[in-house]
Amino acid sequence: MNKQIPIIITGSSKGLGQEIAKKWCISSKDNEDNVYYGLSRWNDLDIAKFEEIQAYISGLAHDDNVPVALINNAGICIPGNTIDMKIEDLQKQFNVNFFGLVNATQTYIKLCLKYRFKGKIINIASTAGLGARPGRCGYSSSKAAVINFSLSLARELKEYGIKVYTICPGAFDSEMRRKIAPEDDFEKMLKPDEIADFIIDIINNGKFLDNQIIYTVK
Repeated sequence: MNKQIPIIITGSSKGLGQEIAKKWCISSKDNEDNVYYGLSRWNDLDIAKFEEIQAYISGLAHDDNVPVALINNAGICIPGNTIDMKIEDLQKQFNVNFFGLVNATQTYIKLCLKYRFKGKIINIASTAGLGARPGRCGYSSSKAAVINFSLSLARELKEYGIKVYTICPGAFDSEMRRKIAPEDDFEKMLKPDEIADFIIDIINNGKFLDNQIIYTVK
């Protein structure tokens, strides 16, 4: 593999996003620190601050080179039943899980179209978006929105050669999972690095896997 063009990862400071960053750096021959652009609140790039994210991503094309892929990984879950759920908590989840994803995606697409680049968009949804999740309706409904958006977007972008992938992990060992379901057996659960390996393979290949829902379960 030649020197890699960087990728963009939202929610890159921990968990799955951090593992994707590590795996991508390792897969680069040069193993340089600048092979990915990480977006997280830890480096003052909050995915819910739409204008700031637009400005940042818009500036990532250098010498007509566009980041080879955008991985929309940032996500939050605020548990609560529907009756008692605060609208503000629902809005927070949608701002990060869905609207932030849409904002980053739109900005990346504009870069691809400007430079006629056939990029890849990998949206991390969840199996929670495919069925009922009592007590986590805000999270599950935002992930359902991600799934439908991704499938619709894949068809819209087909003529431009921009690929869209929808990854729906099942329960896996993460900080979020440990908070919302501490009783789970995490020793037997899917690990973030296993999902990251699959995502790296999609970035490097991914043939025939776009425009569908991809499950990662154990």
